[in-house]
Amino acid sequence: MARISINKASLDFNISRNTLYKHIKQGKITKDSEGKLDTSDLIRLYGTHVNGQQETTGVGSNTYTVDEQLRQENQQLKQLLAVNEMLVNQLQQQILDLKQDKENLFNQLDQKRIESKDQQENKRGLFSKLFG
Repeated sequence: MARISINKASLDFNISRNTLYKHIKQGKITKDSEGKLDTSDLIRLYGTHVNGQQETTGVGSNTYTVDEQLRQENQQLKQLLAVNEMLVNQLQQQILDLKQDKENLFNQLDQKRIESKDQQENKRGLFSKLFG
């Protein structure tokens, strides 16, 4: 792979120079005698090249572009969003059904109260009906 300077790596990979020096000190990135960094180390550690070049990341024996991975993740997120929207719609419908059931129960309760009142009036004796 190509070798680039720390300044160029900082610009190309959108990483601060301090972070690059820290990772060199930690051994995550190798620096040659000229002070150049291997782009394969940078891609392995930081992923993509910001300057529009499409770099690849190895996964096992298969090689996927970062762009393709992001497309797949985007597709999966869209599918999850669609499922969640469907669940939200189902829950909203259930809420509406429960509100309607509640209203029906209140109406039935009111009807039973009216019927109970009528039955109590009918149970009064003849004497109370005549004089009272």
